[in-house]
Amino acid sequence: MALIIRAATENDAATVGELTERAYRADGFPISDKYAARLRDAATRINDATLLVAELDARIVATITLAIHGSPFSEIAKPDELEVRMLAVSPEERRQGIAEMLMSAAMKHAQSLGVRALVLSTETPMSSAHKLYEKLGFTRQPDRDWPVGDYDLFVYTRDLNQS
Repeated sequence: MALIIRAATENDAATVGELTERAYRADGFPISDKYAARLRDAATRINDATLLVAELDARIVATITLAIHGSPFSEIAKPDELEVRMLAVSPEERRQGIAEMLMSAAMKHAQSLGVRALVLSTETPMSSAHKLYEKLGFTRQPDRDWPVGDYDLFVYTRDLNQS
């Protein structure tokens, strides 16, 4: 598999937005119209955060948003953390290690910024995602869990100084 991970450009915005919404809907969780619009708005993420894409055979098949503390897309990051947001892999391309490769790219990006850790929120029923994060060295931070509407979000962190 010749996977290329790169920074998204404005030309990628429509494709990335559609992919992100489709991937989230494929998980079967209810998504409000307001949140669906936010998932589709990749142009804003490209401008206000770091948005990476994974390409397979010149097709964008996955994306991840990385937000520094204080940016419009940072909800829980502390000043020494980079927040992972909106990790999405095309339903047709799942189970090939693409999410793991994007998360590894996120860790490298965080290290290049000099932050201490990555942080992310995930919905409680997303057990496959939890397994991936734990495999990559993320640990649960129950004291940082937080509610959004009717949902409880788990928080995970990955100390970048660990091996």
